[in-house]
Amino acid sequence: MILLNGASSSGKSSLARSLQQALDTPFLHVSSDQFVEAGMLPPRREPDGPFAWWTQVRPRFFAGFHRCLPALADAGNDLIVEHIIEFPAWRDDLARLLGHLDVFLVGVHCDLDELDRRERARGDRRIGEGRGHVEHDRIHTFGPYDLDIDTTSGVTPALTTTVLDAWRHRTAPRALR
Repeated sequence: MILLNGASSSGKSSLARSLQQALDTPFLHVSSDQFVEAGMLPPRREPDGPFAWWTQVRPRFFAGFHRCLPALADAGNDLIVEHIIEFPAWRDDLARLLGHLDVFLVGVHCDLDELDRRERARGDRRIGEGRGHVEHDRIHTFGPYDLDIDTTSGVTPALTTTVLDAWRHRTAPRALR
């Protein structure tokens, strides 16, 4: 499993698609955004009660997302997973759930001004969301990575090759363990 962790708009999806194209074997591309885009979430989000997004729905959604990853891998699928590991507890949860798997954890970094520019260009993200993941949530501080990359200049063929070369030459122990 190749697990990409980075802020919103950092290039994780572009990198995942590029990796899929470059790999010699089929890898499934899995992200929580795909579940959201499929209409999985209830349309109602309220501050309190059973539809309370932050305290009720969101924690269960991500707990389920984390649990689907070992299920997919244990069924024999190779995965490229993109995620925003927002809390140390999420990283701990993933380490526990994926501990029996070969997980190559990639830190996807991007200049903050470039994150802001991409969010404005996309039009489907809250401006400052990616910056908040880095500055407020501190997503890159919860532990080491097997590889750190910078996507500020985009996802180039050379960057894809760098990730694949590092993945192909990985050694134990892995960063997520």
